[in-house]
Amino acid sequence: MKNKLPIYLMIFIFISGCQNKEKRKKEIDQRIKIIQNSVPKKERFKNSFQIDTSLTEKIAWDFITVSNSKKIDSIASVCNCDKDKKNNSLKIQLLTGIPTKETLDTLSENSNQRWNTVLQTRDLGYIERLNGQFKFLTIVLKDSLVKKINIYSKSTDKEYNGTDFKSVSIDKYKIKISKFDYSIASDIYGEFELRLKNEFGLFENDTILKGSFKCNNWIIWDKEKIKNWKINAKRQNYIE
Repeated sequence: MKNKLPIYLMIFIFISGCQNKEKRKKEIDQRIKIIQNSVPKKERFKNSFQIDTSLTEKIAWDFITVSNSKKIDSIASVCNCDKDKKNNSLKIQLLTGIPTKETLDTLSENSNQRWNTVLQTRDLGYIERLNGQFKFLTIVLKDSLVKKINIYSKSTDKEYNGTDFKSVSIDKYKIKISKFDYSIASDIYGEFELRLKNEFGLFENDTILKGSFKCNNWIIWDKEKIKNWKINAKRQNYIE
């Protein structure tokens, strides 16, 4: 019996050691789970471009929703489209506008001047002076592919690091469309959700854009024309 005692003691120590090791492992695993659950998970955003037969057809004049996941606002927009029937491609352009940064800083959050800047474009060529940031959200499609998405911004002030023009590309998107046949642009409508790399500019960290589009056959303003647009040149408010 005396000879067997050290053996039993060793077995007991080994078993106790294994149990304590397993207990420590469970405690560590539990702590890891607690830490993981306390860290906010990054939002998962998967690009998509698809036909949706349940879409409701809107009108060319509509509103774009701007948000930062906590705050939300909306601004008026107008949609133009340009088709290339031969290559089955389509350019969708939504024109919207907001006041300049200097003006925004002086307006209350309830002021309708924060969102109706784009409505001034109805009076291009008639009013003496425009004032604001005009933004051209441009989506280029070919067949069932999204070729590129850009926001071209043109301001009456030099507020983009000393210049009045800015171009930003967008690579995170969800787009639903009525069909992939672009031969008749006026039959095309849909919805979009975009995630921007930089702020849109209406309020802090407003990098989420949502809205709808309804095509009409009207002129699309390309990057160079927007960049060189003399907004307040007499009788030259239209981009020619």
